[in-house]
Amino acid sequence: MQYSLPIFENLCPGWVKTVELGIRREFQKGCQIFDLESSMNGVYLVLEGQVEILLYTLQGPEKILFYVGPGCIFGEVGCFVSGDTGEARIRARTDCVTYFFSRELIENTISKNHPELLIELIRVAAYKIRMFSVLLKDSLIGDNFQRVCKNLIYLVKYKGIQITPEQKRVKFDPGISQQDLARLMGIHRVTLSKAIGQLKTMGIIHHFTKNRLEIINYQALVELTAE
Repeated sequence: MQYSLPIFENLCPGWVKTVELGIRREFQKGCQIFDLESSMNGVYLVLEGQVEILLYTLQGPEKILFYVGPGCIFGEVGCFVSGDTGEARIRARTDCVTYFFSRELIENTISKNHPELLIELIRVAAYKIRMFSVLLKDSLIGDNFQRVCKNLIYLVKYKGIQITPEQKRVKFDPGISQQDLARLMGIHRVTLSKAIGQLKTMGIIHHFTKNRLEIINYQALVELTAE
């Protein structure tokens, strides 16, 4: 997982195999799973669907931090770190099936009988730390056009698409819209649209919707991210 697109999936196969230890909970799209008034006291494993972790800024608009999808855990910070959660909230991005594992269960049963699950929990936290470090670095660059180019490349890698050195054209279903990508990057939708428009003018991008992203010069896109 060398890409840095803030979407986490399939990092907890051991937890998926032991869902019988948890409590099944289903959430409809848009449902608030965790907010400032909630007490986490456990972690959730996403089995189906996707949740979004977000902040509400002082200026009002929400900032999406990352998505968590099937086969990955969320809520580890609220579970193990006491105190104010800040402005963090967790919401169901789609209809979701999750399993809840209480902190007591983790400390008294899972840690003793399934220590391998703790390694997966640490791995999830480590990937998120890496993501935040990359996002911080990108935000310091201050060049949103280059950041858009990087995130398009991250999206290709996230989808597991293998690109040969001479390959230029890439067409696939990204699964996220331009609005989704703008929210993940923390930039205005118009800013992202202008960057996509510039890439189209340059003959690098042909089409970008939630169901189809068509890159017609992938190698040129990579060259735009060179530092």
